[in-house]
Amino acid sequence: MKLALDTSQSSGSIALSEAGKLLYSAYFDIRVTHSETLMPAIDSALKVCGKNPGDITQLFVCIGPGSFTGLRIGLATVKGIAYGLGIPVKAYNSLQLSALPCTISGKNILSVIDARMKEVYAALYHPDLSIIQAPKVLAPIDILQWDLRDAIITGSGTGIIRKVLEAEAIVAEYAPDYFCIPRAEGLFSLAALLPSPGYEGDTLSDLEPLYLRESTAQVKRQQKLSS
Repeated sequence: MKLALDTSQSSGSIALSEAGKLLYSAYFDIRVTHSETLMPAIDSALKVCGKNPGDITQLFVCIGPGSFTGLRIGLATVKGIAYGLGIPVKAYNSLQLSALPCTISGKNILSVIDARMKEVYAALYHPDLSIIQAPKVLAPIDILQWDLRDAIITGSGTGIIRKVLEAEAIVAEYAPDYFCIPRAEGLFSLAALLPSPGYEGDTLSDLEPLYLRESTAQVKRQQKLSS
């Protein structure tokens, strides 16, 4: 049985699969922090499916970019389970996860996530999720420097990019809103599309969040020190 979880954004999700079939998929209440909801959500999923923690044989996790606190909680949880059960972890980034539903379009995919602080996390992929523009954090206006011809735009930052493109009278294709909601179950499909050796045992210490920038607290601290 496989367990996948994503705590990279304001809403989180978990999923269980077994023998290639999805057993369970659920979302966290965004009004409550991931630290209060993640383990109860996992416990609930196992009980609903009539499973025990020891039935989990593989873990999948989203490593960001996204919420600094959410990523730390998600990775700490996954590492704890992996160490305790002696099972491997496969990791994928949140921009890949957001882009996944659009692979059926046959178009290049601009995956964009709201990074707050008037910035976005963005990456541009081919339809097979091979990289055109690697994940980075940038001001929304900087997207105009990317070649978005024949591209579909998706992710939680879609509305931000739409405003930028419409201000420049640029016509673009946007994914349906329900495509823009991150789903942990997509990590199972990513593993099939983008094989990864994963992390296990001693190599779990190498599993780190993909932050792309310093946290808001760190930025404010540096600003205070330089002022």
